[in-house]
Amino acid sequence: MAFAAPALLAVIRPSFKNSTHRNLQVRAQTFREEGRHSNMVDSNLRVLRERIEQVQMKERLERCCRKEHGWNYAPGYNYKLKRDTQLSDFFGLVSLATGTVFLTLLSGTLGLYLVSLVVHLSH
Repeated sequence: MAFAAPALLAVIRPSFKNSTHRNLQVRAQTFREEGRHSNMVDSNLRVLRERIEQVQMKERLERCCRKEHGWNYAPGYNYKLKRDTQLSDFFGLVSLATGTVFLTLLSGTLGLYLVSLVVHLSH
């Protein structure tokens, strides 16, 4: 790929003494060499693009097919934390329901006791 051709390109600076400015083009020494080098660059770019596509496809397949069955969770996913959170939420809901039923029974019992006390004292 790498080659040394010191006489291939020549850069000439225009002198600013003249009032006219000329546009200088830097070209290969022969037309035959110029075409060959541009074709080589194009072919190298094409090969590089194909290789990049192959590597991207391989990475995509590796990401998708890490496991044969089931979900591919990220390595940072913590199953125990999720389970503990769900259990905590469940027990919180059960304690809320139990507390509501207990408070209802206690207030009903206290109300019946007070009504029976008033009825008993009024006779």
